[in-house]
Amino acid sequence: MRIRIEGISHRGMVRDHNEDAFGWRGLAVQTDDGPPLLTELEVTRPITIVVCDGMGGHAGGDRASLMATRLIGSDSVVGSTADHHDTAVRLREAIRETSEVLNALPTGAQEGATPGCTVVGATVFPDGSVLVFNVGDSRAYTLDDSILSRLTEDHRREGGNTLTQALGGGARVVLEPSFYSLRLGSVPGVVLCTDGLDDYVDQGGIESAMAEDLPDLPLRLRNLALAGGGGDNVTVVQVGLVPEPADSETAPPGTDGTDLEPERDAEARPTDTTAMTEKNDV
Repeated sequence: MRIRIEGISHRGMVRDHNEDAFGWRGLAVQTDDGPPLLTELEVTRPITIVVCDGMGGHAGGDRASLMATRLIGSDSVVGSTADHHDTAVRLREAIRETSEVLNALPTGAQEGATPGCTVVGATVFPDGSVLVFNVGDSRAYTLDDSILSRLTEDHRREGGNTLTQALGGGARVVLEPSFYSLRLGSVPGVVLCTDGLDDYVDQGGIESAMAEDLPDLPLRLRNLALAGGGGDNVTVVQVGLVPEPADSETAPPGTDGTDLEPERDAEARPTDTTAMTEKNDV
């Protein structure tokens, strides 16, 4: 089984730099205004794709999101397990450990704020199943019979924008990531995004874009966010199955994932087994 991952990130029309990051398998990407990045990967073991939205401004939100993307997305977190429950336990522990790492970062000299970030991610298994997870207000979407389905719930106070959970940021709380299981489809698959998308594009606009049988979905969604005001950084990553070729078992050249070479981080540590609460929405 092969998956196709396409991602794009932009600082927006107001911010002077980008604090979002995205990546997979311990790789991380952060760019103010770069082209879409595309790769295809053979799923012989679980692969975790991560999107993080940094917080802290000059306190280092960009550094926090890069670090969290590398640590949580590392292959060493999930290992080779095929069990969703075990994977969720490992991811939860990795998220908690990453939060402590971020809390230990130095605060910004001007703001006195500790760097932090939100996270949304998807672990894809060789059998085509997916475990989606999130902390904060970064989201995951899919289509269910051509109807937009939001897979995640924002960790915000009711009626406001204050987050109830985030990694780092100086908060000494025990994080409880949310988990959601589903089967991965081909088009549009699963879309992971920061709030720079859904704050500037309504649900109908996201649904229409995802329902169109057109290429470059992350780019089209990013452009909608910029056209809607672009008041925040925006990152969109699409994950979907690659249809099996009808007449060949050989993958097309140039689709082995080597087209993306950001820095690799090997700091993620083995996780302990703890209890978990799992929610199956799809």
